[in-house]
Amino acid sequence: MTDKLTMILRTAAMLLEDYPDGWRGDVHEFATASAYVTSDERMWLTSGEVKAFHEELDGGAFVSEYAFVSASLDQGEPLLIIEDVDSGKV
Repeated sequence: MTDKLTMILRTAAMLLEDYPDGWRGDVHEFATASAYVTSDERMWLTSGEVKAFHEELDGGAFVSEYAFVSASLDQGEPLLIIEDVDSGKV
């Protein structure tokens, strides 16, 4: 698994710890949240990297052991939605 994908998964897991009912936000908010996962600035995600991940999902979803990450658009802006796979919502 690439370092960036690992950071996406770790960021999603952290967001679910802080927002157990789920989290939704734009690519910039997700990139900012990645800075709270590690103090290693080289690992922080950029908005461009998160946007590329969003485009790769192409309106679909990615499921990890803990998180269901889906891509959507909100008034044309890329949006990520994170939900706990054990919540029963997904």
